[in-house]
Amino acid sequence: MKKLTLTFCAMFVVLTVAPAIYADGPEGKKEVMQPAPPVCELYRAHEWDLDIWGSFVFAGDTGTFDVPRVDPFSPDIDPTITNNTTTPPTVTQPQSQNPNERINLGRVSQNELIGRDDTFGGGVDLKYFWSRYFGAGIEGLGIASKTNFAGAELATFTVRYPFGRFAPYGFGGIGALEGGGSLYRFFNEKHDFVGGNVNTANTVNGGEREFWTDDAVYNHHTRAIGQLGFGLEYRVTCHVGLMADFSWNFVFGPEDHADRFHDIVETGQITTINPGIRGGPPVTTSTNIVNTAPDLRPGHGSDNQDFGMARFGFTFSY
Repeated sequence: MKKLTLTFCAMFVVLTVAPAIYADGPEGKKEVMQPAPPVCELYRAHEWDLDIWGSFVFAGDTGTFDVPRVDPFSPDIDPTITNNTTTPPTVTQPQSQNPNERINLGRVSQNELIGRDDTFGGGVDLKYFWSRYFGAGIEGLGIASKTNFAGAELATFTVRYPFGRFAPYGFGGIGALEGGGSLYRFFNEKHDFVGGNVNTANTVNGGEREFWTDDAVYNHHTRAIGQLGFGLEYRVTCHVGLMADFSWNFVFGPEDHADRFHDIVETGQITTINPGIRGGPPVTTSTNIVNTAPDLRPGHGSDNQDFGMARFGFTFSY
């Protein structure tokens, strides 16, 4: 009886413990650890960077010239026809001898690119880094000058030194610059013409109005531009960053033609028609007049066009 009892106890232990021991194999259950995902490299070799930025631009030559508001014609005599054979006598100013006038008195803006002391702009550049430290690319920039739009295209070279999320960098470039211009002061004389004559019956201005305007004279020649600067980039993620930098831009070129004055000459006559003596035919007398004015012809070149530029924007890295 004791042997039977021991036999049943042994079988119970085997049937109860063995499944637990061998449920997960002879070595028991083991937990498999998954490797952590690799941390991305923020600044990499063979990297393409696309920068999109806005800029604050300020002129290297600031201020304005004090160009006086004067009537440049000397003398300024209006050609007239006085007819004393009518009752009452009439005085007219022929349209053919009294043209509208527009005379350039001189340059107002010191700067000859943006036409003022400062303005805003923007642009984009694309760079390829063949190592973590060196890259080359192309840049396009635009400037909202007071006169007209100015734009440039440059080839650039960049050196950077990454540490952590930051990368200070220096850069330089060379390319071509188009557009921009200067402000000049103009004397204007406008007439109100009626029936081939100045409308002297106009009670507001007697048919003649003089005024002065500061108007743009555009640059129509391409100049060379050089660029040197430094900045700092901060990578928010592996592919998105923030950038800020400052550059000085040198404008130069082979041509430099200064502003030149030339004379504008207007001719006419002072004519008087009087009744004839003792009922004879009317007698006409005429005196020739010559009015002259110095008019400035703007030159072109690369002087007074250097500018500084502070840029702020985003970097997209791939």
